[in-house]
Amino acid sequence: MKSFETVWKTINENHIDPTFNGLNWPDVYDRYRPQISAAKNEKEYYLIINKMLFELNISHLGVVPPDDLGQIGSILSAAGSIGINVRMIADDAVITSFKSGSNADQAGLRSGYIIKSIDGIDIEKITELKHIDEIKVQDIEGKGFKFSKIMTPPYNERNRKGSITGAILEKIYGPPDTLVAVEYVNENGDSRLENIIREARNNKMEFDDKFPPFFVEFESNFLENNIGYVRFNAFMPPVHNKFKDAVESMQDTTGLIIDIRGNHGGFLNVRKAMAETLVNDRVLFWRYQGRDKLTEVYLEPNDCVYEGPVIVLVDHLSVSSAEEFSGGLKAIKRATIVGERTPGVVVTANVEKLPNGATFLYPSAWTITADRTVLEGHGVIPDIEIFLDRSELLQGKDSQLEAAVRFLKNR
Repeated sequence: MKSFETVWKTINENHIDPTFNGLNWPDVYDRYRPQISAAKNEKEYYLIINKMLFELNISHLGVVPPDDLGQIGSILSAAGSIGINVRMIADDAVITSFKSGSNADQAGLRSGYIIKSIDGIDIEKITELKHIDEIKVQDIEGKGFKFSKIMTPPYNERNRKGSITGAILEKIYGPPDTLVAVEYVNENGDSRLENIIREARNNKMEFDDKFPPFFVEFESNFLENNIGYVRFNAFMPPVHNKFKDAVESMQDTTGLIIDIRGNHGGFLNVRKAMAETLVNDRVLFWRYQGRDKLTEVYLEPNDCVYEGPVIVLVDHLSVSSAEEFSGGLKAIKRATIVGERTPGVVVTANVEKLPNGATFLYPSAWTITADRTVLEGHGVIPDIEIFLDRSELLQGKDSQLEAAVRFLKNR
């Protein structure tokens, strides 16, 4: 009950939307307090309190059980991987890339293959996300509350697509040295089943007890026509330092492609430091609008600045800081955005511990770009919209990356 009171009061005093999405917030208290008081166990408590919060229809909001912090960035915090990436193309879960030399590679999985089941569970079953109002206590496994089983705000089709993809990837990732059974269809339409061992991931980063450990990836190389390419899965240390080093080595390239497809977000100081390597002048980049306070964030030019053309690749799994970064660069006309419109899962957030040990995540400010676009729910609209195509993936072609390369070659 203390935790419930803390959550309700925090929202009442600090929520960034003073209209509470049209809700009478004291009435919400009166409706949910008896339900919390009557909760029979922990899983019922977490279901009820998150039902209350989700009525606000805003991202970065929820209560996570203390023994299941891995739900915060579940893919980013998973310790084991088989080395593939997956996206929903139409109604199929399609492998979009695989890591050379990985266990998935050695098992014969390739880009363009369709995954049909994971550990004997059909993809259709994994992707049956429900609205939280449709979830019953008996639907919840164990004593926890799984966000991967439900549709989380904001309620739009792009976020739904991202949530479905995330639910699939969450099944593929897992503890190191464990087996995952992947049933797939190859280029000839033949079904295969492979039991693949998850490998331990590298670059484990630990922050504080409010977050689980995260596994941060970064890569950089040179593509055809002397085009620089960087990809990273989160805006977390030490990515900003590696990005600066990469930019220094790419000063003479004909263009720079920053691939943040599937990027899970991260920290303000990281995304700001990275953007500052791309501008020559001090420029307004974001406005953060809290309930009673507006904060303006300016980029300060770095001692090493990349002045060439910049492409940012995004998709339906590019969220939070990835949307702030790409949307901010688009607004000041510093980058061309290529790929799919992002979900709009982007507000700044606070993280607190509740009296029962649970982690409480709640919004602290709207993110507004320099051209006054509120990104939450809206997302980032690409300058060049292009979707992945299975037939091209089967040929080893990444249509989004190729569109970025083609754009830079034609400049």
